[in-house]
Amino acid sequence: MALLAYMKKVYAAWIDYPLQEGKLLQAQYRILRFLGMGSYGLTYLCQDIRTGGELVIKQAKPSKGKLGRDLLQKELEIMQQLQHQSIPRCLAFFEENKQMFMLMDYVKGQTVEDLIFERGEKFLEKEALSLISKLMPVVSYLHMQGFVHRDIRIPNVILQGERIYLIDFGLASRIGDPNEYVEGEALQRRRVTEETSDLYAIGHFLLFMLYSTFETSEVHEESANGWEEELDLTPATKRMIRKLLQIEPAYTSTQAFIDELNTILQQP
Repeated sequence: MALLAYMKKVYAAWIDYPLQEGKLLQAQYRILRFLGMGSYGLTYLCQDIRTGGELVIKQAKPSKGKLGRDLLQKELEIMQQLQHQSIPRCLAFFEENKQMFMLMDYVKGQTVEDLIFERGEKFLEKEALSLISKLMPVVSYLHMQGFVHRDIRIPNVILQGERIYLIDFGLASRIGDPNEYVEGEALQRRRVTEETSDLYAIGHFLLFMLYSTFETSEVHEESANGWEEELDLTPATKRMIRKLLQIEPAYTSTQAFIDELNTILQQP
């Protein structure tokens, strides 16, 4: 069994190897560089050789077979229903060499992950809360359209000056649908897709930013209560995070969270 599992991993790594830079897709889109690999897709920065413009192409992960193609098709269908300046547009969908691809707007900027781990950006409490307040109109719009993102993480939020973008809708789903594609802890939390799943993710998103200022020392002992003792936060922010993480009763709606967040930000 161990050998079989190992062989499956080797096969998946081989079949999911990214396409080469310079390769042309549809005789029009030249791959400039590989951007990254997610659970169900591979993403490339490409150039339209006819217009010179840059765009993103997402490929269904070959090792996922029909599941990967179904998820890419689902992502396409959801994105085509969304029209928001902070959500990239889905431009086209095509198949080549039995592989499925989706074309999207390219959003220049830096992810929150890049800011923290590459540039060493540190987010104080007010700064982290302010960034969340910029993100929430996008999340609220998504929820009002009847969808949840299900993958709000620091690599999926891009900052471009004062603009903020939410990307990667590969796990997005309609509110009320079965949580069929989410594995592990997330699946145990929610069998049905709900707004609170995004709010839970925002709680962890916020903690990632807040921990950017945390410094360990030789005399520091790991706290049994984790972030609540390790981070120097106001009581209001601690309570808000506890509700996001469902340690205390969760917010009854996305708007309820936004209202409390705005109240905290208005405090001196």
